[in-house]
Amino acid sequence: MDSLGPLRTLGSPTTVAVTGALFLGAFLLYRWLLPKPIPGIPYNEEATKSIFGDIPAMLKHLQTSKEVSAWMGGYSTRFNSPIVQMFINLFGKPLVLINDYRETQDILLRRTKEFDKPDFISDIMYGLVPDFHTVQATNDVFRANRKLLQDLMTPSFLNNVAAPYLHASFADLMRLWSEKMQLSEGHPFSVKTDVYETAMDAIWAVFFGLGGATVTSNQIDNLSALKSVDLPQSPHEAVEFGHVQGPPAFEAILRLTDSIEHCSKSPFPRVTGFVQRYIPSLRRHAKAKDQAITEEISKAVARLDQEKGDSDKITNGLDHMLRREKAIADKAGRAPNYYSRAMRDELFGLLMAGHDTSSTTLLWSLKFLAAHQNVQSKLRTSLHASYPTAKSEDRVPNAHEIASTQCHYLDACIEEFLRHGQTAPMSSRTTTQDVKILGHIVPKGTMILMFGAGGGILHPAYPIPDDLRSPQYLAASGGKTRDWHPESIKVFTPERWLVNDDATGTQVFDASAGPHFQFGGGQRGCFGKRLAYLELKIALTLAVWTYLYEPLEGDLASFEPMEQLTRSPVVCYVKLRKA
Repeated sequence: MDSLGPLRTLGSPTTVAVTGALFLGAFLLYRWLLPKPIPGIPYNEEATKSIFGDIPAMLKHLQTSKEVSAWMGGYSTRFNSPIVQMFINLFGKPLVLINDYRETQDILLRRTKEFDKPDFISDIMYGLVPDFHTVQATNDVFRANRKLLQDLMTPSFLNNVAAPYLHASFADLMRLWSEKMQLSEGHPFSVKTDVYETAMDAIWAVFFGLGGATVTSNQIDNLSALKSVDLPQSPHEAVEFGHVQGPPAFEAILRLTDSIEHCSKSPFPRVTGFVQRYIPSLRRHAKAKDQAITEEISKAVARLDQEKGDSDKITNGLDHMLRREKAIADKAGRAPNYYSRAMRDELFGLLMAGHDTSSTTLLWSLKFLAAHQNVQSKLRTSLHASYPTAKSEDRVPNAHEIASTQCHYLDACIEEFLRHGQTAPMSSRTTTQDVKILGHIVPKGTMILMFGAGGGILHPAYPIPDDLRSPQYLAASGGKTRDWHPESIKVFTPERWLVNDDATGTQVFDASAGPHFQFGGGQRGCFGKRLAYLELKIALTLAVWTYLYEPLEGDLASFEPMEQLTRSPVVCYVKLRKA
């Protein structure tokens, strides 16, 4: 027997050829999988030498930071360019990043046929709400779902239905803080959970109505039974309060919203969202959420049948949605489907996005008010002047007064809170065809990320010649919005939103005083924008009218951000005195 036979086989021409072919195939596959840059757009050359692209650099950044958008924005600074590309879409097309307000405005408002959903938000939310209108392209599903929501942002619904619920919820928050202020005896305490849960109470009431005790009222009952709590020795240290867990549905929505963080930081957000459906704790939360929404729909259907569609009997957002579904079904000659996946996903999506965006902005607002005592004092004085009857009667303004009266300085503060807080750090779209952006050809199917704090908003804009702009931009002369002065663009100044009114000799709020894009724009801009502004007006009016927010020290005053569905502060503490 030839003991060297196997070795001779290894050295045979056939084996060598097959082995060589395998190595060549593996090499060619590796080369094919390497990131392929779009010509002309700046990028990190090192990232093109690995199939993982920029992912290792992103993961390294996330080891020390909870904010991915700042890392992305750093590429514009690194290459001194308003347009860059990066490779975090494993085995896919590069992402194109736009760091210029004017170009963002052009894409969102004027070039809607060239840029559409799905986008980054679609990818991270798809696992939770695949039929929510926000995650859809501008197609028949999107249009059908938006019809269900048609009446929810009208002045009539907002002022007569939503405003009283919002006011009641945030009045409860003021009572909760009164209990904490007395027990804390001048010590700071965290309000982050308080604000999130009250916002959840508020948006739940807007869509389903009030039904007994709320999360916030349960916290009040728990604290009112206490005579004292453990106090730290230092007056600058925070008091820690116990917490009563809310109803299963509320906890479910809060925890499901938190789960989006993993999708937002994953190279495969849709896959991550799909996998998370099978995590036992999230499955339990999803089941609790579905049961609660189904129960609320059943109650609303019973009301609809009892009231025979009387529009005067509408008490919440779901009532409106069911009437819209019935009208659509009657017109189409079919039976209404009140329990459709679209109906349930719209409700869950609105609850999730509605509570998260408004609560996050309110948290940033409280931090800015404590850090800028002059702004806080001026805002309180402006509120007193705007609601003289409430001031003379020694009470807070009611829901009708706040909804129907404009306080110009409050509006200016809200815009500056949004500009600096950056609740929504990025907008995004996907190209529907080959397009030209700032002189570069970008292929169809490329995702475009646009920074909410981009050039012209929180830092000076990059100089961009008009010949690189689109025909739509040139036809609109760049839009009517004015520019911020580059020397003061980073300064927190609500007054930047006020202009002189020659007719009255007073300063009035001007939304076009300078760039801002926290709610997107165009047909696919934030649907709940008007509700969000109303909620912020009511919450801030009550908060500033009722309490003084004293300056904080050390870690309690930190402005460190974290990103999930929104960009929120890691901590939010207050040190209160009665106003």
